Amino acid sequence: MAPTQQSAPPSPTPEFSVKQGVLFNGTVSVRLEIPNNPAGPKPAVITLVDDLRGFRDAGFVAVTYKIDWARIKGPTPPAPPSERRVGKWVLTSPSAKVLGKSYLRGITEEATEYVPKIIDWLETVPEVDANRLAMAGGSTNGFITLQAVAADHRLRAAVVIAACGDYRGFLRQSSMGMEGKPLALEPSYERWIRAHDIIRKPRHMVHAALLMVNRAEDPIIPVSCADATARVLKQTYAAAGATDRFRYVRFETTGHGIGPDERRETMEWLGKWLQAPTTE
Repeated sequence: MAPTQQSAPPSPTPEFSVKQGVLFNGTVSVRLEIPNNPAGPKPAVITLVDDLRGFRDAGFVAVTYKIDWARIKGPTPPAPPSERRVGKWVLTSPSAKVLGKSYLRGITEEATEYVPKIIDWLETVPEVDANRLAMAGGSTNGFITLQAVAADHRLRAAVVIAACGDYRGFLRQSSMGMEGKPLALEPSYERWIRAHDIIRKPRHMVHAALLMVNRAEDPIIPVSCADATARVLKQTYAAAGATDRFRYVRFETTGHGIGPDERRETMEWLGKWLQAPTTE
């Protein structure tokens, strides 16, 4: 008797599909992870938070991107060994007068020049509902998210974790900066900060439903600069008749980063503001 042939088990149906794009002559690559359900165009989150599965499980298109800065600007020359440096890590600078200048300018460049072009491309993707776009990021990526929201009104919602919109307060109080000592910036840099500080242009934010999440004992992002940012934004959203579109969560915990509490708040906020289709 011939042996019974057994068919191979069917391959599991993938939970999501991937679509990629290349922008700026190959210097920016964008990757979309598109959940199969629900059908039709879906809300999309430009996520600078690493939990892509959480976004997909919520029915959001998870959007990530990479910028080839070395190709754009060339390699960064090392600082001369004898040069005195001020600040730590990303804020390291030749002098206190320009503390964090390269870092903050880089954040603004990414948020105002590159993120809008990524949004332009998302508007061409059939699986994306261009009326339900959001952005989420923490730490440096939280700063980028704040500036991107101020720059582009197509972002309907945003989550900013472990960041703030008070640059002077950040530079002065951060453990990476002046650590509470007086801050004296060169005049041109001071003017630049005044032009780009979120607390000085809060009305640029009210189009988006914005969640800020910070920790009370974060040495890198002092809670004083987060509190100052939240205070200004709360007043501005209230004046615009949009108190429900701003929320500030301050966890009385220590450390700098994104944990389960921050992730929970993120998904609840985006679920509230992105799930329902808009008629705008």
